Amino acid sequence: MAKKILVLFIFLIYLSCVQTSDKKDESTIRGNYHAECLRGEITVYGEAPIFTSVSAAKNKAKEDACRKAVEKCIGNQVASYSNVADGQSITNEIFSKAQGICKNDQIIDEQQYNLDTIKMLKLFVRFKVDKAEIQNQINTMQKLVGNPKIIVLLREEYIMPGSPKKVFDFNSRDGVAASQIRNVLISKGYELLDPGSIARQITNTEIVAEDPTKLSENIKDLALKAGADVLIIGNIETKQQNSTVPQFKSYQAVGTINIISLWGQGELIGTYSGQSIGGIGVTDIQAAQESVKRYAVGTDPNPEKKLGGFVKFAHEKLQAKWSEITRNNKILMKIYGLEPAKAGIFRDDLIERTAVKNINEISTSQKEIIWEVIYPGREFALRDTLAFYGEDPRMFVVVKETGKKIEIIDVKKGEIKINFK
Repeated sequence: MAKKILVLFIFLIYLSCVQTSDKKDESTIRGNYHAECLRGEITVYGEAPIFTSVSAAKNKAKEDACRKAVEKCIGNQVASYSNVADGQSITNEIFSKAQGICKNDQIIDEQQYNLDTIKMLKLFVRFKVDKAEIQNQINTMQKLVGNPKIIVLLREEYIMPGSPKKVFDFNSRDGVAASQIRNVLISKGYELLDPGSIARQITNTEIVAEDPTKLSENIKDLALKAGADVLIIGNIETKQQNSTVPQFKSYQAVGTINIISLWGQGELIGTYSGQSIGGIGVTDIQAAQESVKRYAVGTDPNPEKKLGGFVKFAHEKLQAKWSEITRNNKILMKIYGLEPAKAGIFRDDLIERTAVKNINEISTSQKEIIWEVIYPGREFALRDTLAFYGEDPRMFVVVKETGKKIEIIDVKKGEIKINFK
């Protein structure tokens, strides 16, 4: 009898150890992501439906796991520092640049299960990550998403007595204002993009400089695809004025510069107009250029340290408005091939399973459903989520309910068109 009790006692201890071990393994698989990243590895799971083959689903599940690793190791930290979006939307913004952290993948567990009629593959994957590389990526990505990327398009006109009007157009390398503004904004942490390829495609520069609303949507789309978030666009004109010192020339600059967001429907962030304190020089062109410089960046000899003129206005406006714009980007979503009766399922999917914050219904018909989607990121980031998970019933219940996959038709500034196919 005592022997039986001893055997039973040993068996109970064995069961306890197995259960404890199982719990430990499960805890390891779930992981403390922050601690894991700092330790040099991260274990995450990825899932994908099995449509054509297990090997194809495995590759898709690995990428899903890598996206989770990027979000946990980089996205959440960047989001908390930059205060412009959540980790998921930032992950979609930076994934193509940051997926290099997913190295030496090791599948530690593989499972298949049925989600209604669809077979799913779930992988637990361990990635080796480098702590220094992660911090470097965080620093890089903060710059990527923290401040807007800007293209400056300024037209300068110099009207001087006895000389033909001198014009420096959008694509000129000799304009004073654009180069001065770029230098100061770079010193404040903004990324400035080369305007050349965009400027060369604007044919009506004089009209657009005076009235930026005449800038075509095609040009804005090109600027957005080039990576720009903001356009600074306008016209500055100089005219001679009376000089209090006879041996010097004096000029004054006047103009209007607009700051336009390329997110959503293209919000006008601010308009700067007025005139500069007179510029003084020995020659007409020297005085005129000095007046333009003062209009652009003020009178301080070190404008990077003490902001003035237009650049002071621009920096204050962008600091006040940019995080608000990026947290609440308004995207027009046009949906085709989805029955109105099933639209509510898709609406819930977007709000519950993606970074979408809210949806305002604009119109609904059998042919087309139009929503205004509030999203903390660019339309390209939302497109990436829809494209990657568009056939995944785990992510989008509407896929399971309708048997249709989400297909991206078109993406442009402030608009996404999708089709259920």
